[in-house]
Amino acid sequence: MKKTFLLILLVFIFGCAQANDFNYGLKQISSLNSKYNTTIETYPKTLDGISQMASEYDGLRKMQLESGQEPFNYLIDYRLLNLEAEKLFMQGQKYGNSGTTKYGFGCKIRPLIIESAELRNKSSNKGFEAVNILNDFVKKYPEESKTAGLAAKNALFLNASFYQVFRDARRDSSIINNFCPANVTLELYREEFRKSTNFTQDILDKLTYEEAAQIWKISRGLK
Repeated sequence: MKKTFLLILLVFIFGCAQANDFNYGLKQISSLNSKYNTTIETYPKTLDGISQMASEYDGLRKMQLESGQEPFNYLIDYRLLNLEAEKLFMQGQKYGNSGTTKYGFGCKIRPLIIESAELRNKSSNKGFEAVNILNDFVKKYPEESKTAGLAAKNALFLNASFYQVFRDARRDSSIINNFCPANVTLELYREEFRKSTNFTQDILDKLTYEEAAQIWKISRGLK
């Protein structure tokens, strides 16, 4: 009777035990995505949310699986790069329409456009890295990528999205540098400071573009 009970207990325990494999890792990823109300391809709506989620994904990166470790690592790396790309893109949007030449511009907002374009360019670079990781993942592990809900078309769409981000950032940089080079913008700042501050002519003459741009941003409540 005891042996029969022990056998039943062992069958129950082994039946309930979950293999520590890729599918187990994928369930942890799905659970984390659900926590932030996202999917494998969407992101939290705030910068803090993205940072917190990335930190938890980084924790998952340390998980040791009995099998399927490499495809799991591919998936984590892809997600981390994608989150970083989205974070940089969101940071590049903090000035709104003033961070792009698309809706018109003046030379005094040059530093806002330059900063935004640089962040968007960094975002696209991270995005292209994510695309490369995803392509490798799909090619090397077609079954695991299918289980994760990812395919070559996801990489294609993602690449197109980041290419547009890259093109827009490059266009903004080109336009603002062509029409509003640093020396021209510096003179505009000097003229404004001459009227609105008690700076002496000697101070104005010694101002660099970087210094003047920072003073102008502070005067507008921008950081």
